[in-house]
Amino acid sequence: MRAILMLLLLLLPASAFAQVYKCKGKSGETMYSEHPCDARAEPMKLREHSAPTPVATPVSSETAVRDEPGQTSESASPTATESEREREANRDAERSCIANATASVYGPSNDRVSTLQQQMTMLGEQLANAPDAQRSQALRTRMATFRQAITREHGNAHTQMTAARQRCLEMHRPTQTPAR
Repeated sequence: MRAILMLLLLLLPASAFAQVYKCKGKSGETMYSEHPCDARAEPMKLREHSAPTPVATPVSSETAVRDEPGQTSESASPTATESEREREANRDAERSCIANATASVYGPSNDRVSTLQQQMTMLGEQLANAPDAQRSQALRTRMATFRQAITREHGNAHTQMTAARQRCLEMHRPTQTPAR
């Protein structure tokens, strides 16, 4: 089971937008998905393996002090720390915005797809017991219509999520002013 989880995690895009949701399948098995299973799904907390970004501190030759490992320099710029805190707060807000958008877009979409899949299952059962070729053809045509509806639903959800991600980025990433 761990091997499957690791494989799934390796296959997921390594972007800031990637989320992993833990779901229960119909027969009780545990599944992992990048889309919420239902409207109540919450993303799993994953460990981040990225190293913290070092903050550059301007040091003149007069104030240069060598720090021993484990010591902190008292000449660190407070504005650099505040700036880093502000960037981290913006990243957290951006992640939260994307997580909320993901749940609000994919949750209802997954519910609609689930309903269509249930209807297809019922049509499949009717097809297995169809008394004649004409009835079988009508059921196959209806199943094809449901498959198209599922494909459209996935496409619409993807389009909505792309727009929502863009809105989150615009809201939570400060605009860069050109350097002079």
